[in-house]
This record gives sequence, C-alpha cells and structure tokens, in this order.
Amino acid sequence: MDSRLFGKAVQILILAMVALLSGTTLFAQYTDKSVIDDLGGPQEFARRRLALAQELHSGYTLLFARDYQIEVSHYREDNDFFYFTGLADPGAVLLMNNADGSAMIFEPFQTAVNTMLLGRNLLALPAQERAEFGYRNVLPLSELDPTLAFLVGSKSGNELWIRMSFPDSEESARDEIGADYGVQLSHPYHAPFASEMAPARLLPERYPMVRLRDLTPAVNTMRNIKTAQEIEVLRRNGKLSAEGLRVAIGHAHPGMYEYEIEAEAAYVFRKSGAQSVAYPAIVASGPNSVTPHYFSNRRRTEANDIVVFDFAASLDQETMDITRSFNVSGKFTPEQAEWYAVELEAQKAVIELLRPGHTYEEAGAAGQKVFAKAGIQEWPYFMMQPGAKSPPFPGHFVGLATHDVLTPEGPIRAGQVVTVEPDMNVTDKHLYLRVEDTILITDSGPEVLSSGVPKDLSEIESLVGSLR
Repeated sequence: MDSRLFGKAVQILILAMVALLSGTTLFAQYTDKSVIDDLGGPQEFARRRLALAQELHSGYTLLFARDYQIEVSHYREDNDFFYFTGLADPGAVLLMNNADGSAMIFEPFQTAVNTMLLGRNLLALPAQERAEFGYRNVLPLSELDPTLAFLVGSKSGNELWIRMSFPDSEESARDEIGADYGVQLSHPYHAPFASEMAPARLLPERYPMVRLRDLTPAVNTMRNIKTAQEIEVLRRNGKLSAEGLRVAIGHAHPGMYEYEIEAEAAYVFRKSGAQSVAYPAIVASGPNSVTPHYFSNRRRTEANDIVVFDFAASLDQETMDITRSFNVSGKFTPEQAEWYAVELEAQKAVIELLRPGHTYEEAGAAGQKVFAKAGIQEWPYFMMQPGAKSPPFPGHFVGLATHDVLTPEGPIRAGQVVTVEPDMNVTDKHLYLRVEDTILITDSGPEVLSSGVPKDLSEIESLVGSLR
C-alpha cells in the first residue's frame, strides 16, 4: 500500500476510535461513570463529602476502599467509601479536609502490565478524565503516609476521623459482619484481625500524637435518609427485582429444581442492567421452607410444596429485598391458604402505619395484633429480642446494604427505606410463610417499591406456572 494511503487510513481509524470512545461510558477499572451520574454526578458526591465535613467540623477524614477482589464475582466497593466517592477502585483511600470538604484520592500505582490486564484505575487516567469523575487531586498510594505525616503529625491532638465500627456489605449489617469476624477470630489459624479493621490499629502506631475519632454515627445518619437520586435508583431496582420474581414464579412447577427458579429471576436481573444480586437467593421448598435462611437451592420441588422465594438485585450499589411464598402446584391447600391470609393481613397492617407521625413500634404492634388474634405469639421468632418491652419491628432498613445501617425504631421519617416481613412459623404444622416487600417512606404515606410481583392469594396462585 502507498505510504500516504496507509497514513490516511491510520488517521481515519484514529478519528473513528475517538468518535466511538466519546459516545461510550467512561470507566476507571471498576468505577462506572454512568453509576455516578445515576446518583447525581460528581457534584452530588462532593455535596455528601461537604455535609460530612460540616458535621465533623475539624481535623481530617480517612475512608478506605476494599483492598481485595472476591474471586468469580464482580468487584463491589466498600459501602461507606462508595457513598462519599462514587469510586470502585481496590486499595484506594479518600483523605478529606473537614475544614472545607476538599478531597484527595490515593490509589495503588499500576504497572503497564496491570493496566493492560485489568484496565486503568483512576490514578492511571489522564488528568482530564479524572476531572470528569470529579477528582483533580489523585496521588499514588505511596504518598499517603508522607501526606499524613505532614498534615496531622506536626502536633499532638490533631483529629483523624475514621470508621472505627465494622463495615457492612452487600447483604449484611455492621453487627452481622462483626459476628462473622468473631467467628473468624476464634479460629486458631485465621488472620489475627480483619483487614477492614486494620486502620484503627495501625494509625495510632504510626501517628501516636493523633486523636482518632469514629465517624460511623455521622455516616449512619446520612445514609439512613435516601437522597432523591438514590430513591430513583431504588425505584428502578424495585421494578426489575419484582419482575425477576414474577417471571420465576410464572415458570415454577412441580419437578423444577430450586436452582432453576433462582436462575429465571437472576437472568431478568442481569438482563435489566443490575450489576449483581443483593444477597444469595433463598429458594426453600418443602422441608427446606422452614429454614428462614436456606441457601443451598439444590432440591427438586414436589407437588403442593410451599416455596419461600427470597431474592433481589443490586443496582448501582443500591439493594432491594423481596420474598414471596407460594404453592408450587399453583393452589394453596385450605390450611396453607388460611395461614397465608393471616401472614398477608399482618404485613399489610404494618405497611399501613409506615407514615411520618407514627413510630416503628406502633407499626410492629399492628402486625403483632393480627398474629395474636390468630393464636400466634412468636413475632417474628428469629428477630425477637430477649427481654424486649415491645414487639420488635418485623423488618430492617435497606440501601447500600440489604440489611442497611441503623435499626427501625422510634419515629418514622420520610426518606427511609425499610422492609416489612412478618414471617410466620406455625411450628406444630411445620409450616413457614414469609411475604416481604421493600417500602419507601414518603410524606404522603408508604410506597411499595416491590409491588410489581403480586402477593394477594388469588393473584399469586394465578401467577404460578402461568408463563410456562
């Protein structure tokens, strides 16, 4: 080929690639610009950081990304780090000046081979692209300690705010993660401490003059009330998660394996754009149905089995939680139908009171009254607290974690997102039922985010097997 023609062809190819890239979503390894934009753009994450800085008033804040990737799974960032940065880069650290909310990001240096194999992290991007993610001050992780030594090591008493509590995860609350750590620490050959808890031990060793402060309470308060952008993502997730359950139940029939029911829903989740699932699916049929957190999903269903189906997606790091119980043959037995009606009545009684001006205790008591009228005193049995003065609320907050920060108690506030799942265990009948929805609290009342999958008795019966 003529050298001039070859040069012209290369120019055309480069221009075509530039045009193509300009129309695609920016990625920094695992960080997705479209997710940042869904949640309000870089300016929203800057607003969150400033609000946190104003709450803490003084000193500096450190937040750490996860430093590892789970095998055979998409990387999912530490919830607190993500909430204030929008980033998903293993090993990254946020350093914020609480005087004005200004932020610096420190990230592991990538070799050319790392970049080629895994893609570029934020540090490896050109400055202009970093700015599009909302960060201009991005430094190698090797500069973190020299920076800290300069900023906080100059005199005694400087405040350094870190998370001193347990992290939470896609599915588990902070206290549940803490319980898991306790089990790990009791093993004589596991690590002596969890990596997420290491900063609280290492920072005082390196900077004994610094006063460590726990930012967890401030973070929990902010995360508990959802932003307008989070609410829109949660609404989208509610629809696609409900659709996944609807399709799966519509394909269910006796002889189908539990994992096949799971697969039908998981396909809808992924096809609809969800990055992952909110928690491992529970498809508990027959004798497995009495185990609230049964995860094996290997049994083959049989005629007239009750199936407790608990599954939902994770979208833009916002989770969902939905459960439906049904007879796999498509028709409840008279006894099953009787108890299902009690379960549903209790759930609806709780949902009705989820309005500002009421308390979670009042809402929980409304459901417990329905159970008591039917002769069931366990409310719900796996959540009952020994010595509790009032019935605990039958559910949990939802957000970045399926079991999100804080406990539903006290006044009900607009912007909170909570599940209602008054699970019923009729022990003498070996019958367990759970109907669960995720509810957004608004000033005008409860909004059922998961309403796209039916739960009324006749509707759920009509749905079973209808899409085969």
